[in-house]
Amino acid sequence: MCERGQMPASSSQPRPPWWHRRWPSAIVFATVLGVMAIASLALWKDVGDVLPDVGKDKQGEDPWNDPVGVELIGGFQVVHIPDCAAAPIVRIALWNEQSEPYWEVTGPATPMDSFAIGATPQGWSEVKAYSKPAPGAVQRLVVFRKVKGVAGVRFQLADLRSGYVASGLPISRYDAAAFQTGEVCGDEDGAEGSTTTSSTTLPGG
Repeated sequence: MCERGQMPASSSQPRPPWWHRRWPSAIVFATVLGVMAIASLALWKDVGDVLPDVGKDKQGEDPWNDPVGVELIGGFQVVHIPDCAAAPIVRIALWNEQSEPYWEVTGPATPMDSFAIGATPQGWSEVKAYSKPAPGAVQRLVVFRKVKGVAGVRFQLADLRSGYVASGLPISRYDAAAFQTGEVCGDEDGAEGSTTTSSTTLPGG
């Protein structure tokens, strides 16, 4: 029994270390996040200085292995895929010069020898709805095949003629009937009915 007048024993516990306390831990956490953010920005800048922009191809350096052609039929732009470039297709895109899409669709591997720009093939999905390019815009039609890589063509609306297929770089015009079986993948200059017109050659070609 405690003697009268004696102070009771202290019940306070030792103060926990700072990493167990709320506000010091929150401050340290915020500091670490800030340092990580600054480091990430610095690394991203270094990588951006080293790596080129992917897909923004210069004139004449497009990534396709084989050509395709475009024909104007009744106001529609119809793309023809020659026999030498035939393979199951999994994606179609119409880009501008900066690889920004005017139109893009994708679907299961499908053999096709022609299609209309802006019309989604049956059973495929629309990734980007068609938006009409300006009359003088450079258009890059890119066909992604399951095998054999990418096929494509770079053209302007002024290059297209009814009854002729525009293809190649610089643009040549081919008789529509001859283009399908012609040797455009190997020797475009030797194709039947082709004509190269300097007035419709794309800039920088």
